[in-house]
Amino acid sequence: MMFLWWTQLWLVVVLVHGVVAKFGFVKDQSMDEVFPGPVYRQDPSLPEGHMRPLGWQRRPDGPITEQLEVPAAKEFYEQYVRANSPVVFRNAVSDAPVFTTWQEDKYLIEKYGNLDVEVRHRSVRKRDRIETTEEIIKFKKFLYDYMYDDCYLATAIPTPMMQELPFPKCVRCGTIGKSLISAHLWMSSGGTSSLIHSHDNHLLYCVLFGRRDFILIDRSHKKYVDFVEDYPGSLSGHSNINTYRLNMYAFKNIGRVPWIWSTLYPGDCIFVPAGYIHHVRSLGRSLSLTIEFATMVDFDDTGCTLIEEDFAPLSDASFLLTFNKGILRLSKTPVSAEDVRHLLVLLMGKEGILTINKFEKFYNRVIAHGNQDSQAQRLFYNLISEEEESQVTIMDLMNIPIENLQEIADIISSAYGDLVPEEEGHNRFNLHEEF
Repeated sequence: MMFLWWTQLWLVVVLVHGVVAKFGFVKDQSMDEVFPGPVYRQDPSLPEGHMRPLGWQRRPDGPITEQLEVPAAKEFYEQYVRANSPVVFRNAVSDAPVFTTWQEDKYLIEKYGNLDVEVRHRSVRKRDRIETTEEIIKFKKFLYDYMYDDCYLATAIPTPMMQELPFPKCVRCGTIGKSLISAHLWMSSGGTSSLIHSHDNHLLYCVLFGRRDFILIDRSHKKYVDFVEDYPGSLSGHSNINTYRLNMYAFKNIGRVPWIWSTLYPGDCIFVPAGYIHHVRSLGRSLSLTIEFATMVDFDDTGCTLIEEDFAPLSDASFLLTFNKGILRLSKTPVSAEDVRHLLVLLMGKEGILTINKFEKFYNRVIAHGNQDSQAQRLFYNLISEEEESQVTIMDLMNIPIENLQEIADIISSAYGDLVPEEEGHNRFNLHEEF
């Protein structure tokens, strides 16, 4: 079986609680699709897996390593994070209230319906590629439409929801707990699929409802999947290849790419290391949580305890980024010189190096609100001793005059001067495409 986007026949349009709701044929909610899929030729003249989903072109090299329970933060770091090794934890977050309260959309509409969320729509399919658009809407509007439309939720998590969502114990404390970048919520009515993509930071992905199938590919094979880096030398990037119907004549080398896989069910989590290329498919009424955290040189277990509670709310976490009224921003403002130093350390990650390309991308997206701003380069040169240099090391950062850091802090604070934090709290950030 392959993924199909169901064509809807709209029967009635009515107004419910002030929101236009659509009634028609609900998309397929089945979760019995075979994965990994079979590898065969539809015709002797065609390549294997031609016009079939990604993964039908070559058999997998094996399943992703699994553990029957989630470890504490120190063990998680030593066994998987430091080794940059993907792993699946079964029943990792099964005790959260969300598994009871979020079973029905009615509850979500009544309690969280007026919160702003980000939604993505499939806009066009150009030959062998897919393009999407995004918009900020009320959560209840999405919940009325998502069973019918070709759309999915990909939003920073509003603070009110966090009391019911799980904060996995492997990322609660120590250096990992101090390196949390963002948290996101993903929801669809099934049949959605991500682009082939990767992140600069580590990702912990937990399934709350539905089923999610994962394909992971080592970064060394990126040239075979038409992969484009977000900036030169970036660990993050994506491919716009149509993963539903893969044209093996246009992308003939994909059949050479080794891959590993896993299927996740409610309560399961997967660790996807920074830079690891992956592709995700959802089936059924699917709802998932992602937590992104920075790479790190080592682990300090300060704040960790010998015995961790099975459940802690995500509201206990402290994230670097927030999403306020449609604007991506730092969670803490105004910003001090030492805040800037901490921010730069997180951006450097375990490599201990910050390039001008990475700084410029972060500045334009977080400080300049998505616009290209020449001031990013000028501020970067405040961090280096010689203008011909294009990177800052951790040693450089420790020696930067405090007044240079304060100038950056003042500019960041002034950029957020007109933004008033929402009473409902902060949303957290970092998205990848789905469809």
